[in-house]
Amino acid sequence: MKQEGWLSTPGLLVCLCLGTLEPVQGGKVLVMPVEGSSWLSMELLVRELSLRGHEVVVLVPKTSLLIKDSDYYRTQTFHVPYSQAEMTGSLNTLKHSVFLKPPTVGDVLVDMERLLNFTSFQIKGCEGLLYDRPLMEQLREEEFELMLTDPFLPCGSIIAHAISLPVVYFLRGIPCGLDEKANQCPVPPSFVPRFFTGNTDRMDFLQRVKNVFMAVVDEFLCWKFFAGFDELASRYLGQDITYKELISQGAIWLMRYEFTFEYPRPFMPNMIHIGGINCGKRNSLPARVRESDHLVSTMGFAGSSTLITLSL
Repeated sequence: MKQEGWLSTPGLLVCLCLGTLEPVQGGKVLVMPVEGSSWLSMELLVRELSLRGHEVVVLVPKTSLLIKDSDYYRTQTFHVPYSQAEMTGSLNTLKHSVFLKPPTVGDVLVDMERLLNFTSFQIKGCEGLLYDRPLMEQLREEEFELMLTDPFLPCGSIIAHAISLPVVYFLRGIPCGLDEKANQCPVPPSFVPRFFTGNTDRMDFLQRVKNVFMAVVDEFLCWKFFAGFDELASRYLGQDITYKELISQGAIWLMRYEFTFEYPRPFMPNMIHIGGINCGKRNSLPARVRESDHLVSTMGFAGSSTLITLSL
């Protein structure tokens, strides 16, 4: 006899499956951000995690400039061995030298020294957190399920390894392309332009020679920049491990890249592009930009207005 209605065999199986389902509960996420503009984008992700039912705890140094209390997450502060004025001065020096003018080959060593000065503060702060035994024991007891961090600094990666948490990295990039090296991405100098060269992905012979030279310089910069990270990771974890080996264990890499503005290059499947998140907080354009955009549109070149807006 033919079965009719929703109480057919498939319908009965669906009912049985639904009856065994339990309510979905959010997990506990530990967040170790980096002070500065990185947090402005990461905060959007942290807020979205909270809205989706996850419990989020953000580790914040006492000298934080941008990371504030919020209804969307709980903050856990820790002491650092430097003042807020010292931190602000180091950050401003880095900002004016690295971000406010186009870099050249001659700026490499100077900018590297300023980056080292900035990260030396961060390493001291990381030591203050890692060697705060009551706080680290508290983090272990809270039984987090995931670490969200920016690998520009070593704190998050070391903590995740110490308390056995899977790591989701959130980043725009790491000096000397350590993210690509850690993930074993193919980065041929004949195809992928290096920083400070001014090359594009279409290079003549001399530009490729320049690119190869900068690839060699990258190796030196990696050794110079991450020596302190390697030492801290090995000392705290009690094993011979480099920072590159440590971050290579990351589960997912959320890359704030957008190929509209980047040159194409190979990435691994666990490296996901989320460049649009940088525009999550939108403000109205300045008047001069709106006027330029209107002028271009009225001239019949509406497709070029975006380029002019970006250049301003």
